[in-house]
Amino acid sequence: MNRLIAIISFSLFLFANFAHAEESYNIISCWSGDVSMLSASKDLVIFSYDLKGVSRSNDESEAFDNWSFQIVGTSKIEIGKYSSIYYGKYLSPEGDIVICEGDRNGEEGTWKFISGTGKWKGIRGGGTNKIVPNIKPIKEGTTQGCSIATGTFQFSK
Repeated sequence: MNRLIAIISFSLFLFANFAHAEESYNIISCWSGDVSMLSASKDLVIFSYDLKGVSRSNDESEAFDNWSFQIVGTSKIEIGKYSSIYYGKYLSPEGDIVICEGDRNGEEGTWKFISGTGKWKGIRGGGTNKIVPNIKPIKEGTTQGCSIATGTFQFSK
């Protein structure tokens, strides 16, 4: 009987660890959006943005492939140094949602997953992202661009 309990316990341990294993992602996200200027001077620029776009996977895992997203945030350029804080809502092709938050200093930033629905409920993890060289806006008051994000995710137990 003790042997049976040990085997069942070990099997549950393996299943739990497998079910919550860390997975990696590598995506490119491209967007377009509106910019709203709050203040603009020689030494300080503050603006908000509302971006909409799509992400595509760069690796075999295809995690977050063909997801649409909306990101809202606020940026500051103080004496030539760029920083930003943002929140994003990602929508899977199946209709599930993942929410993330992030920050950026210069062209590089970090982000983390904070919520998910459906298959993505309990998602945790995050990573880094880097802006692909700046793209000139097509129209004043807008922005267009792409970034590459890499990292890991798992589901909380």
